[in-house]
Amino acid sequence: MIRQPGSDDSTPTPEELRARVEGTREELGMEVEEAAGKTADVKEQAQAKAAELEETTQAKGAELKAQAQAQVKGAELKGQAQTRAAGAKAQAQVKAAEVLERTPQPMREKAYQVGESARTNVKPLIGFGLAVLAVCVVVSRAGRR
Repeated sequence: MIRQPGSDDSTPTPEELRARVEGTREELGMEVEEAAGKTADVKEQAQAKAAELEETTQAKGAELKAQAQAQVKGAELKGQAQTRAAGAKAQAQVKAAEVLERTPQPMREKAYQVGESARTNVKPLIGFGLAVLAVCVVVSRAGRR
């Protein structure tokens, strides 16, 4: 730096001022470029995050839609099953009534007596069933030898 005679050391010369201005311009230019780079990064990150959220939302929406459709289909099938079961029950009742009408009175009475006897004498029936089972096991083992 060149100083003119009689100048004060604290007052900068025009060349010094120009040099300072140029340095400040360079610093500001670098800071602007850096800020622009950061802004571009933030914009790219925001776009990537938005795309990711959109994909997640679409996948969740598709999953919920499938669940809703399954529930609707389940309700339809349940209704159909209930209708068919009611129809089958009605048919069974009609057939049972027809069989009952065709069955002679003495046979109905005998069947009722056998049923009552079985309900009141459960222990002997269980014992008889176990004895039959034991005989079957012994016979099957004897046949293997």
